[in-house]
Amino acid sequence: MEDKDKLRRAFQVALGASLFQVFLSLVFYIMYLQVKSPLLLTEAFHAGIGVPIFTLLFLLFQQRYRERLEREEVEELAKKEGRMFRDEESTLLISRIRLRQTEKWVIPGITLILSFLLFYVPFRIMLYLWGERALYKPNSAIPLLLIGLTFLIFLFSRYILGMSKEKLWHDLRSIGTFLGVNAFFTFLVAISLTLRNFGLPKVEWFVFYLLNILLVAVGFEYALNIILSFYRSSTAERRLSFDSRILYLLSTPEEVIPSFSEILDYQFGFRITQTWFYQFVKKRLIPLIILQIALLYLLTSLVIVRPYERAFIEFLGKPIEGGKVFGPGIHLKFPWPIGKAKIYDVERIKTIRAGVRGEEGGRVLWTERHYEEEFNWIIASKEGATSSSRYTTVPVNFLTGVVWVYYRIDPDKLFDYAYTQAQPNKLLESLVYNQFTRMMMNADFFEVLNVKRLSLANILKENIQKEADKHNLGIKIVMVSVGNVHPPVETALSFEKVVGAMERKEAYILDAESYRNRELTLADYDASRIKVQAESYRLTRSVESEARGEEFLKELQAYQKNPRIFKYRHYLKTLERSLLSPRKYIVVSSERERNVTVLDLEKTPLPDILSLGLGTETKEIKK
Repeated sequence: MEDKDKLRRAFQVALGASLFQVFLSLVFYIMYLQVKSPLLLTEAFHAGIGVPIFTLLFLLFQQRYRERLEREEVEELAKKEGRMFRDEESTLLISRIRLRQTEKWVIPGITLILSFLLFYVPFRIMLYLWGERALYKPNSAIPLLLIGLTFLIFLFSRYILGMSKEKLWHDLRSIGTFLGVNAFFTFLVAISLTLRNFGLPKVEWFVFYLLNILLVAVGFEYALNIILSFYRSSTAERRLSFDSRILYLLSTPEEVIPSFSEILDYQFGFRITQTWFYQFVKKRLIPLIILQIALLYLLTSLVIVRPYERAFIEFLGKPIEGGKVFGPGIHLKFPWPIGKAKIYDVERIKTIRAGVRGEEGGRVLWTERHYEEEFNWIIASKEGATSSSRYTTVPVNFLTGVVWVYYRIDPDKLFDYAYTQAQPNKLLESLVYNQFTRMMMNADFFEVLNVKRLSLANILKENIQKEADKHNLGIKIVMVSVGNVHPPVETALSFEKVVGAMERKEAYILDAESYRNRELTLADYDASRIKVQAESYRLTRSVESEARGEEFLKELQAYQKNPRIFKYRHYLKTLERSLLSPRKYIVVSSERERNVTVLDLEKTPLPDILSLGLGTETKEIKK
């Protein structure tokens, strides 16, 4: 009767824990909707994964309770009916069969599904939020509510863990350990959200990744438990596949060594913790750990400065030896936190980026953002100001771009960099914004876009260096680069139309200049050609006139010498010119004969009368 009451109480506690876990999961999710913290979303999943576990324990203890009732009924019937009914006992205990089927198939199957969820969901959450900025909404009431929930979860966890020490309630340990870890991370969530309200978001991200890694490790352990259950010895302690040893060690740190002993006994199948070697290690383990911790603490007295670094050694927060700079090597100091070392890499180039935030995009088009967040710089405009009756409007333009400042720490002014300013990087960034804004007010929009960007970057470098020296910042500016300059994305399409109109204007101007240059060149060429032709014609006509005059005189002399021959020659030359084309044939034949005689009348040029010497002609006539 007492066992039945304990089993009834066990499944009632498991049912209450399941409903409580549903409540926690809903509360965490509602909090996530309020503040948009990714840690609350993961904790909601962490609480929700316990619902099927607690429900399985509720079904398990309920079937054990029914199996116990059936067994008592069968024993009562056996007393009344005698030996014959005891032979049919196995056929009547249906609840026992269901209990065995649940322990053999249902629990491992559900555990396998939970293992997959513990692998997949945290991995997807971390992959989705990797490199993303959480849109956090501060709410000071959420941490207070989480502290209250932590107290409730912790009390419930310790109550169930106390019950699990009873042999019949041993399986309730998985609920107690799960709730204990849930209480621990609920407390961490409250602390991280509180620190987030004070401007320390890194703690929240650390707890976020720690919780996700823990869930993945528990999922791996669930899968490993299912596999090891097939190789478990018959003498080993029976454990449910979702009873996590990792969660047990985290929720009950006071039982770490006994739990470790149980794990070893379970894995090896015999009492390995009773061997002399284990007892020897157990007795000397704590002194060894203390010795290692002491040695690790003493190592904080060593300061290693690399070749590209310089360091200050502090004693109770003040630099020793009047702020002496320690170079590369190994130096001694008081252990932490009495002595501290501030190490700075003075040889490496550092960078500061101004004007944008977030990661750079894949495409650099004017119509798309180059970075996740871009600021608009105010820049001067050459357009005239417009005035009304009371106000004068000065035209300005907006420009988007990123300013890269490359600098290094000046070794000679390292003390100024380390102790003069609390946040030198923030100060340098503000100086960059200030000087770049001042310079842009005196620069033209289109000059920054194209021709004067390099000269403006050099001017900006000089101005930033002057301001850094004025504030004793202790740095040396190496280079300043202005890149990814473009109009704001909201006005990019309109600006492209303006640029297109300006480009078409320039194209028209260049076409007109090209036409003018082409036409002027052609006109100069035509004038030169006509002039050369006129000169050639003049020379040709004068030479021909002189030649005709000379020819006429020669002909006159020839005519005077022998007029008859002169006329005869002129007659033959006229006949020659007229018979030159087409070719003519003289056919001599009688009517009877049909022979064709072809005479080769190819011209044999007759000597020109001008080329004949008068003396020669005189001799021929005399003959």
